[in-house]
Amino acid sequence: MMHWLRWLVRFKLLLLAAAAPLLLAAILYWFLVRPYVAGVPAPIPLPELEVASAEHMETLFAGYNYHWPPQGPLPRIAIVRFPDDIGRVEVTRKKALFFRGLLPLVEAENAHIRAQRRYIEERFALGPLRPGTRNWNQVEKLAELYRVPGDLNDPVVREILLRRVDEVPAALVLAQAANESAWGTSRFAREANNLFGLWTYKKDLGMVPAQRMEGARHYVRVFPDLRSSVRVYLFNLNIGHAYVDMRRARAALRLAGAAFDAEHLAAGLLRYSERGAEYVAEIQRMIRSNGLGQLGPLQLAPEEP
Repeated sequence: MMHWLRWLVRFKLLLLAAAAPLLLAAILYWFLVRPYVAGVPAPIPLPELEVASAEHMETLFAGYNYHWPPQGPLPRIAIVRFPDDIGRVEVTRKKALFFRGLLPLVEAENAHIRAQRRYIEERFALGPLRPGTRNWNQVEKLAELYRVPGDLNDPVVREILLRRVDEVPAALVLAQAANESAWGTSRFAREANNLFGLWTYKKDLGMVPAQRMEGARHYVRVFPDLRSSVRVYLFNLNIGHAYVDMRRARAALRLAGAAFDAEHLAAGLLRYSERGAEYVAEIQRMIRSNGLGQLGPLQLAPEEP
């Protein structure tokens, strides 16, 4: 018996000795090599799904065991557009469909932003970046995307960039989407997949608002799908001059190690609407009345192999 035990111990030691170089190599790659060679994170792919009706949408969600509020990982699905009859279903049911339809899109876009932020932080942690190197060029691309000019080694520039490359709490996104799109039933939501009242001055990207004043030149932005609407909305909050206060409040919460409070951050959206403080108060009420502040940590279900 002792002979077999000694043999087993020796075998385990041999396995550990053989695995040690591989383990060491993996550790060195992750901490020393990966920050230099990894590419800028790509958007998270989600299968696009068309739904013909509210009933079809509910059946689809049931197949994923996806309920409201969610009790586990979110399904990796992207509803392309809300069904035409979503406004004709009972209120509680309509809200649950609306929130579930949007939540995977919001989390996928936020997860992409988080990955971009980690990418930048990893490179900033290396110290000064040398112009012309891969790290400099990749971070510079993100700085240009988020419209942050200046020297990437300047602490102020770095701070501004990291303030812009950050997520927006899902509770705030859902509340604004519900408010701006009348729970997916507005003309802009139905015809343009525009859930956030986003404008453009480019005729080829928009449609004329029904109540546009004479002489006005703006258009309502048209999107090919709901996810595109979410992506542009998050981008606007992260770069728009009107939302500097929101970004400052978010950065303060992050510095304090506190969770991103949607009601608190909504106070930084005074300029989102001409209604100002009244609009902010309405968004905050929607967050409270729909229990959106109680949403736990969100994550997408693992990718299938």
